[in-house]
Amino acid sequence: MANKTKSIKGTQTEKNLAISYMNEAQAYARYTFYAQQADKEKYFPIGEIFRDTASNELRHGKIFLKMLEGGTVDIALTPDAGVIGDTATNLEISIKEEKEEGVKAYIAFAKVAEEEGFPDAARHFREIAEIEQHHCDRFERYLQQVKDGTVWKRDKPIKWKCLVCGYIYEGKQPPAVCPACDHPREHYMALD
Repeated sequence: MANKTKSIKGTQTEKNLAISYMNEAQAYARYTFYAQQADKEKYFPIGEIFRDTASNELRHGKIFLKMLEGGTVDIALTPDAGVIGDTATNLEISIKEEKEEGVKAYIAFAKVAEEEGFPDAARHFREIAEIEQHHCDRFERYLQQVKDGTVWKRDKPIKWKCLVCGYIYEGKQPPAVCPACDHPREHYMALD
């Protein structure tokens, strides 16, 4: 994926790609840990969202890594040294990280890549920034549901999917126990 006509070696774009690769790898690990915490709290749909997001971040990291040209890149990193909190806290941290290390940083990195003559890198930064915004929006919705106690409640009937067996149920909330596999409602994910 590296630009074959012009080397990125020694450029700010190279540094930005390396920073992005490391940040995405860190996000993959963090969201994997957060998924485990959500599962411990029986927020299984939020665990699924964290795992899905972690998978996306792993792929983003690979995209950035493939644009690098090998060797080492001297960059300053500020690793996330926080503890794993409860699910609401983890969602709050995730929202902040997606906004700062994702959307805001990638838009700025795209501008630098354009200025340095790397349109392919700029395009990837912009497109991935859009995905990071989607992650942020999704985390904000789930955080609000956790705060409001509406992870498994809606005002109108919607479809709910059992994450264990795939059973689809329609209602304002999922059944207390899945009629197909006998797992409790916490294993249902809203499909709205």
